[in-house]
Amino acid sequence: MKNTASLLAAAAGLALALPARAHHGVAAVGVAGPEGPGAALETTSPLPLPERTLFAMVKSEYVPFQRYGFADPTNKDYALFSMAAIGYGIRPWLSLYAFQPFNVKAQDGIGRNAAPGDTNLMMSLAFKYDGGLQLIPEKESLDDLMDWHFSTWVASTVPLGPTDHVDRNGAPFAPDMQIGFGSPSATLGVAAMKQVTADLTWLADANYQYFFPHDYGFTRYQFGGETRIDTAVVYRVYGKNALRVDVSGELNGLYLQRDRERNDAGVMEPATASGGAILYAGLGLRAYYGRFSAGLGIRRAALKSLNEQALQQGSEGLEKFRASFTLSASASL
Repeated sequence: MKNTASLLAAAAGLALALPARAHHGVAAVGVAGPEGPGAALETTSPLPLPERTLFAMVKSEYVPFQRYGFADPTNKDYALFSMAAIGYGIRPWLSLYAFQPFNVKAQDGIGRNAAPGDTNLMMSLAFKYDGGLQLIPEKESLDDLMDWHFSTWVASTVPLGPTDHVDRNGAPFAPDMQIGFGSPSATLGVAAMKQVTADLTWLADANYQYFFPHDYGFTRYQFGGETRIDTAVVYRVYGKNALRVDVSGELNGLYLQRDRERNDAGVMEPATASGGAILYAGLGLRAYYGRFSAGLGIRRAALKSLNEQALQQGSEGLEKFRASFTLSASASL
């Protein structure tokens, strides 16, 4: 029987969930081998990296926005979210990750803002249920991988991204057009997985991200907290030797609290044209070969209810689509 390390080190994949406002969101992580459970593109898998396994990944997501005549010339045009990531398996049940984004945002009349964003650090603790809840052991057979698996993780951004960039007219970009937060943001999340059959895997996760306020020079601004609930099914359509091909379907729920901004009296108050709820539906395709993987995904907002929606052009839920591409590789040390 094969163990977890040999299964997962054979091929590792990582997907990052990046919402429309470049620096919002948390990373969704997942690994998969030629056999055993599958990994989705936007929904976190609870399976950890094998012990002493190093992995690296790059991802880009292109997000063009719906455009409205009444908004001219202030329509946001597109965003391009790119990220590099590294991960390491400290123990069979403990994985560490670091993510470094580079984001581009474009808006009519004021140009583009492009720069490295805030570094994100994550620690994930993995469990399974087999007659009781226990930490992931060093070795698991294919039968063991059919058990329920869970994880919990914590993450925090390090405020390294710029918050003082100006547009081509010399005016400061608005907070949602800046690249960095200026302050740390913290995330807490949980994930669950069940391999239903040899080829079919179900996954789900939930997480909450909190943003601290920051002085952008011309205003003090605090982005609203973000709650995400995701679920996915992954089906292995081909698996032989070192090659595996998966297709996935996902639903990604996002609830955005209202942002808060300092008013003329110096008091923080809820901001208009912010907050709401969105349900994204997406499809993905991922191929693994040996220690390498490549993935393609596309998502659209299937349902949405945004506060003052007519004024939220260029925010989550009002994209034309979200298309992503990932490459990853792993190595046992």
